[in-house]
Amino acid sequence: MAIEHGAPQIPPMLRVMIQFESTGWFDTTGEEKTQHILPKLNEVLTGWKDNGSKLIGTLDRDILTAGHAGSAGYHAVFLYDVPDLQTVTNMTHSFRATGLDRYFRLEAVLGRPFFLLEKTD
Repeated sequence: MAIEHGAPQIPPMLRVMIQFESTGWFDTTGEEKTQHILPKLNEVLTGWKDNGSKLIGTLDRDILTAGHAGSAGYHAVFLYDVPDLQTVTNMTHSFRATGLDRYFRLEAVLGRPFFLLEKTD
């Protein structure tokens, strides 16, 4: 028996899963990582707190993996509620603008809370 319902409604806050993959990171020295890349990465991620987004959770796959992302295509996932599409675009662009796209790849997946697990009246 099919459940009848209308088209999904776009929520006031978009649910965004950002897939984070290390790419050029593996071709850098420890000094580059600690003195240049990680401080810049921390600055960008900290800056996301000021754009109206709310971090819901993260997942790092490093418990059972090491090295390149492989077929999954990501090393970690960040889950946010984001106010609008432009903010998502600004978040991904922040990696380009700072040169972090040389070391990492981001991909945003848009959606909404799953209706059976989260009520969004």
